[in-house]
Amino acid sequence: MASLGDIFQIGAVALGVDVGTSAIKVAEVRRSGRGIELVRYGIAATPSGAVANGIILDRQTTAGALASLLRTSGIRRRRAVASVTGPNVFARILRLPPIPEDEVKQAIRWEAERHLPFPVEEAVLDAQVVGEVNEDGSRQLEVLLAAAPEATALTCIEMLEGAGLHVVAVELSALAMVRALSLRGMPGTVAMVNLGASTTEVAIVRGGVPQFTRTIAEGVGALLQGVRVASGGGEAAVPAAAFGDALDALTTQLRRSFDFYRAQYGGHQIDRILLCGGGARAGSVDRHLALEMEIPVAVGSPLDGILLGRRLDADAVDRIAPQLVTAVGLALREFA
Repeated sequence: MASLGDIFQIGAVALGVDVGTSAIKVAEVRRSGRGIELVRYGIAATPSGAVANGIILDRQTTAGALASLLRTSGIRRRRAVASVTGPNVFARILRLPPIPEDEVKQAIRWEAERHLPFPVEEAVLDAQVVGEVNEDGSRQLEVLLAAAPEATALTCIEMLEGAGLHVVAVELSALAMVRALSLRGMPGTVAMVNLGASTTEVAIVRGGVPQFTRTIAEGVGALLQGVRVASGGGEAAVPAAAFGDALDALTTQLRRSFDFYRAQYGGHQIDRILLCGGGARAGSVDRHLALEMEIPVAVGSPLDGILLGRRLDADAVDRIAPQLVTAVGLALREFA
């Protein structure tokens, strides 16, 4: 079993790189005298067929596209945080009996075997104690387990290195999304939903702590057909009828995810849904989900607690802000 801490050298970084099936997103964040600022960003189309379901299939072509995007965005920083996603990438809260914190990562291995859909020896794992609970008079630790296939993580690192970057950390994209959107300090239980072209990431957060993440093999590619992803571009409205079947399938999967969460985590209801990603503002997806799920839905922005660099156009950034959520969340590791 590998450990995230063993494989990845964690360092101070301010560049986040988010590679999706339809778009590559980069964000550079810095701390200035005014506070934390987004100083540069970029969005470009992912080469056709180079990435599928969160998995990089063509490292060389993707690296070339990323290198080009960094140049056109004026980003010279070489240290980067990358993200991994996909059907076998997840995080969730597990409960363990009280043990010394330095023994948690070893103990979590045995728990991970029960949840992983592949051999634990092929996994990159990380674990962090996030709280304590008393259950039936017994004290237990709440531990956040993050897991990904080692091959997926290494492919991501090799691709970024091919683009001339030094990878200082690799993180689950769902956790980066949580970091970016949790700047609001929202109470209750919030479901964060990243609408991608071929997959949808779900992260359920209660009291600011991620409880459960899942990657759904249902995307909103039909929504994105009318979306311009060039850096600074806007989004075209696409009628819900154009992607009704896909949206209905997505709604079904979201219900299943929410039902699983309620069954596994004490029956907590979802108080709010926050959308992000390329499909967040396309068409009437927010209204459709609010109606079908009977839960308030809003579009999340990673910029609520972040200032804009003086050279950035506020209107242009606002239009594409939901697409930058993961990239900004990755960059914010420097200030976590």
